[in-house]
Amino acid sequence: MLHVKRLIPLVVFLLLSSILAGTVSANNFQKLPKPDWTFSIPDGHEYVSDSNVRIADQTFHFMSMDNQMYNLDKKTGKQLSKTDYTAGSNLIFSFFGTYAQVAPNGNVYILTSIRNSSGVVKPRLTAYHPNGKVLWTKYFDEKIRSLSGISIMPDGNLFVYLETASERVTSYRYSPQGKFLGKNSWNASILYGFVNGLLETTNRTSKTSSRMTYYDFKMKQQFQYHFDFKEGMFSGLGSDGLLHLQKNHGNNVISFTAKTTKGKEVWTQKISNVSYYDDMETSMTVKKNVFSNGFTGIQSNGNFFIIDHKGVMQTVPASAKMYQTAPDGTVMLVEDSKISIYQTSASARTKVKLLHTVNTSELSESDPTFVYEGAGIIYVMTDNAQINRFDLNKQL
Repeated sequence: MLHVKRLIPLVVFLLLSSILAGTVSANNFQKLPKPDWTFSIPDGHEYVSDSNVRIADQTFHFMSMDNQMYNLDKKTGKQLSKTDYTAGSNLIFSFFGTYAQVAPNGNVYILTSIRNSSGVVKPRLTAYHPNGKVLWTKYFDEKIRSLSGISIMPDGNLFVYLETASERVTSYRYSPQGKFLGKNSWNASILYGFVNGLLETTNRTSKTSSRMTYYDFKMKQQFQYHFDFKEGMFSGLGSDGLLHLQKNHGNNVISFTAKTTKGKEVWTQKISNVSYYDDMETSMTVKKNVFSNGFTGIQSNGNFFIIDHKGVMQTVPASAKMYQTAPDGTVMLVEDSKISIYQTSASARTKVKLLHTVNTSELSESDPTFVYEGAGIIYVMTDNAQINRFDLNKQL
């Protein structure tokens, strides 16, 4: 028979155990819950991905394969507008990124090219309101050799870059209202515009080396990195503020290396059978903050891995076919007939935590595609061209 003094600590222990168990257990959905909303694309079979979707503060933006841009109210699924954004242009694309950017307020900026009445092709920048209204348009006289694009800078202004010759680029800066802010000429190549807060320019310095120079939004040089091709492949500046490189060692082994902006090695990890990994642009959610808890990827067996800022790696056993990260540090793994949502941390001392699992076997015959916003919010498109929004936290 237990004494009272022994019984009280035991009861407290059992209560604490129960509370703790409740905080670490995942929320398991045996089937997809009722969607918050459903939107049907009238133009046939489509898909959603991190390339043709952008999610702003109040809006959801989708580019269809026939070059139509749908702007929806994120909370209700109501269509705000449908825009033929390549009408009259010889530049055809159906993805966000290089030629199309979305601001947090839902305004969309698209760079295309248009032939004027004289038959001259000119680059054109158009600003759209979420309701489809054209806010303003800019035309450029430069004849583009190959590369061009648009970025939203960290201060919210726009950066347009137009390559006119090999390692010759002209750039323009505008406010979101279309006010001209400045023009620059660069004796370098610009491949991606602003990524993770800085502009990267590239110069080929020899047959086996290049120089990367980084600038802030005031066009002030921050640092340079001299890259020797013997190092492997240069991936770019990560959201962690480190420079990332990779090298193929054969036998399906790749080493990933992170260096400071001064070139000092921070960590290196050799990983076998990597099928997909962080491309330095980690989120389709339009926010200043992006996923920054570490370098991520999946192996060919579907295991997910994350390497923290000190180079310590965690592996999550899974059968993931793809994954997406979100600014809140969560990750969605798309597995066979299942979606799993995990919470990561900036330090491997805190283990990756499973938050949600959803059985998606009911979609097995409908060729589903997925986009993850973060905070347990998932968008699913099936082969009947319907976009469905699910807020898993709302279902609890």
